Amino acid sequence: MKKPYEIAALVKPSERQLLWQETEYYGLIHFGMPTIVNQEWSDGTVKPENFAPELFSASEWVKLFKDAGMKGLVLTVKHHDGFCLWNSRFTDYCVKNAINWEVENRDIVKLISDECEKQGLKFGIYITPLDRHETTYGTGDAYNTYFKSLLSELLTNYGDIFYVRFDGTVEPVKGGYEQQYDWEGYYELVRRLQPNAVIALCGPDIRWNGNEWGVCRKNEWSVIPARYSIYKAINNSKGQEKLSKKSATMELDLGSRKAIKKDEEFIWYPAEVCISIRDGWYYHKSDEYTAKTKDKLLKLYYNTVGSNYCFMLNVPPMKNGKFADMESQIIRAFGYDLNKMFAYTVSSIGEIKASSELSSEYSAENLFSSDKSKTWKPAQGDKEPVLTITLSEIDMFDKLVLMEHIRNGQHVEEFTVYADYGSGKWKKLEKCGIIGYKKIVKVRPVEVKAIKVVFNSFRPGLEMESVLMF
Repeated sequence: MKKPYEIAALVKPSERQLLWQETEYYGLIHFGMPTIVNQEWSDGTVKPENFAPELFSASEWVKLFKDAGMKGLVLTVKHHDGFCLWNSRFTDYCVKNAINWEVENRDIVKLISDECEKQGLKFGIYITPLDRHETTYGTGDAYNTYFKSLLSELLTNYGDIFYVRFDGTVEPVKGGYEQQYDWEGYYELVRRLQPNAVIALCGPDIRWNGNEWGVCRKNEWSVIPARYSIYKAINNSKGQEKLSKKSATMELDLGSRKAIKKDEEFIWYPAEVCISIRDGWYYHKSDEYTAKTKDKLLKLYYNTVGSNYCFMLNVPPMKNGKFADMESQIIRAFGYDLNKMFAYTVSSIGEIKASSELSSEYSAENLFSSDKSKTWKPAQGDKEPVLTITLSEIDMFDKLVLMEHIRNGQHVEEFTVYADYGSGKWKKLEKCGIIGYKKIVKVRPVEVKAIKVVFNSFRPGLEMESVLMF
């Protein structure tokens, strides 16, 4: 009988989850009626003619996020107030009736999705079922039909969508009745109309890390017990109560051998960190001096993308449709530094060897290849595999980037990095836990002749995709 960690080692991601994970770092935009009324939530009564972002430019928006080093952009297309940022056939509470915004095309979703395709960014949507404007909200099936009509428009008319983020907030209506959201119906629409899109936050594909401050677990497993699945939670009699609790779990350990020792069923449920560059999700002038610095963003990047998460950063535009100069400068500078930090591969002047190889097909040399299908596997009897990178001459590095071949699962539990400074003797640099999709080991800048990675603990099926020095 297999042990729980051996069962967990067999769990693999879907193709859509792999595509999402490769996005790594992407943007989020909160823009709408809350921006106009200077609040985080609007009440659904603000008239469409009050919405007139006269300086809005889709090309400038997308270029800013591309300059920031992001690979995708997620737009909040409808928030709790119900105002839609696209020309909907199913409601008048949308941009088509923003009559004081005197432009030819007010369909912001269309303009942004088209511009993302043009500039090479993935496009996603964030939509909340809560609706303070729509009169059918709180009536049950009638509202779910309405919401699915909106969702169908978005999933049909706006090109390829890589990401759909659902908010689970519920508000009681008069009489105390709470709208029961048709989660399975929402999911079915996404799967049918955008099969490559992941469903996040209140969804079965991507798990929220549990807080809005960027606090991360030391070891974030993508394979966790199935009891944490939101999809299972919505299928019980107290679905929405369970949903909110499950989606916000802050337990420190979800996937270690100790944490899963009593479990028998596991799922691939990777985590995402989503934070705003300033205190609020929408733009408020009073938040002007709360913007996160470039150094803070770099720390968040290492703690997220460099620790088996994806990182979504919200940057809200102002009422006029422009982004504040401060945030624009910060994220552009961060994008420039990000590109520079990983531009030169120190290991390009070295060779890599392994303590063992399963076969010639799984050579350690594959770890320097850009072909993701070429990987390294140790021999089955190698209980503590070792990879050694030897440089042709002493050189400086400060980052080691390791990637598992997660297409076949997540396996590394603990590894240690050693350095040879030129004397032929090994000294320990760092001891780390999991790797997963990507682990960036950040060390002080140091000159080395060689480094070695010792895999101290791992689950059956260890397979590495890349090990590079920067």
